[in-house]
Amino acid sequence: MMRPLLARLATVLVLALPADAQDLVGHGGPVGALDAEDGMLVSGGFDTRAILWDLNGATARTVTRFHAGNVTAVRLLPHGGFVTAGQDGHLAIWAKDGHEPVFATEAGASAVSVLDVSPDGRSVAAGFWDGRIMRLDLASRGVVEVQAHSQRVAGLGFRPDGVLVSVGADQLLARWNARLEGTYRQGLPGLPNGLAHAGDGVTLIFADGAVRRYSDTGVLLAEAFLSDRPLVAITASTAQTAVAAIDGTVWLLDSEDLAQRVTFAAETSPVWALAIAQAELFTGGSSGVIRRWSLDDGAALGETSAVASYAADDGSGGAEVWKSCAVCHSLAPGDQSRAGPSLHAILGQRIASQPGYDYSNALRALDIVWTPQTVSELFEFGPEAYTPGSRMPEQRIAMPEDRQALVDFLERAATRLD
Repeated sequence: MMRPLLARLATVLVLALPADAQDLVGHGGPVGALDAEDGMLVSGGFDTRAILWDLNGATARTVTRFHAGNVTAVRLLPHGGFVTAGQDGHLAIWAKDGHEPVFATEAGASAVSVLDVSPDGRSVAAGFWDGRIMRLDLASRGVVEVQAHSQRVAGLGFRPDGVLVSVGADQLLARWNARLEGTYRQGLPGLPNGLAHAGDGVTLIFADGAVRRYSDTGVLLAEAFLSDRPLVAITASTAQTAVAAIDGTVWLLDSEDLAQRVTFAAETSPVWALAIAQAELFTGGSSGVIRRWSLDDGAALGETSAVASYAADDGSGGAEVWKSCAVCHSLAPGDQSRAGPSLHAILGQRIASQPGYDYSNALRALDIVWTPQTVSELFEFGPEAYTPGSRMPEQRIAMPEDRQALVDFLERAATRLD
């Protein structure tokens, strides 16, 4: 019996689709953070990766592995870069095409829970699980901190005027000036799980399944009870607010009065992150796939769930092992839409030679030709030892017969696709 160790990360093979119809496949585990704007999306996953995506081409532009643990929060920067934060307490600032951060804070004693970027793009605010808020000046690298809440910072965001608003698991809503001096504080009727700004005021989601919109002076403007399950993700534009529950249900609401417009099931498991851009809603959750939805009616715009029609999945043990590789790689010729390059006809190719994929310099410098032996050795010794400097997650296949089954499958799949 085949015992493919990579099946712990198993996913299904996906169709090679037109770019404008593709969901985004590249994380080797749940997606917990999203931000999108102007044709770009950045995602953070439980697999320690942050990926910068080109939405127009549905391709992974930059794949990073810097954080020691989950990437818990991400934000795009106005100059084209992005910022990531993680379970390790680090904040990292990235250039648009960078493979190493241009700046990173020291690792913290507590995980980062939330991030936001000021409207002028000059500073980043981060909330931590221990209740602290940090404000980082991007030009000077100066840092200001305050013990903002007695428990986890559950939500944080800048108003259009630059005032920072936070909510904590201590059931408090607070406002902060540029020096992180508190200017306002009020109690909340339940446990908050996030916040979003949409025009004037702030909208909060709660563990009791409610959405509540407050004015700048703390007056309750609108309230909607959506579910008896906790709401765990929120994003908003001027006109629409999207909210997700822990069971994978998503609601599209009018931002002004929280009237329900559309309800749909995005996943059968938690949706941890939401983002709005280009008249689309993006969802990230336990499946590891970033899905695309219409803001008009909640219709699915992308496809990832169908098994590939080109008969690559032949029911063999090697095909079962390949399903884990398909998280990051396609077998279709020239398909560079995932976090890793296409592996079409990989046997006989020199490493880092697939056209259209942005390989790391470390990988380009290696002198390896992919053969049945070298593919097997890659998974025998692991990428960190065999291809040091690559962005491939560390994973091995212990059993020689499983490695051979994968090699045999790759040979058969390439023949079918030629």
